[in-house]
Amino acid sequence: MNVNFDALDKIPTMIKLLEKVLENQENLVDKPWLSTKEAAEYLGFSKDHIDAKVKRGEFIEGIHYHKVDSKRIFEKAILDKWVIGMDKVDLYANANANINTTINNIVEQFSA
Repeated sequence: MNVNFDALDKIPTMIKLLEKVLENQENLVDKPWLSTKEAAEYLGFSKDHIDAKVKRGEFIEGIHYHKVDSKRIFEKAILDKWVIGMDKVDLYANANANINTTINNIVEQFSA
């Protein structure tokens, strides 16, 4: 049996590659909440672009993000809906419209 001892020199490089694979695997865990930096990476924007969207009111506190100890965290599911154009703002507007319609129908029934 021939043993290639030249391959022993490559063991530290292989260990570093395995550590990187493990690190990437840990990052694949589906997190429901993202920091501003993570949200930017997830959406393909820069952190400054996310900050600008917050400042312009495109991302609304209590809907798209929440503040915990003055740190902004974004709900990943809401960002997904924002990307496809179905925002929580729209969901709330639809819910309010449905509530108003229901109330109006009840009032009309008792008024008649």
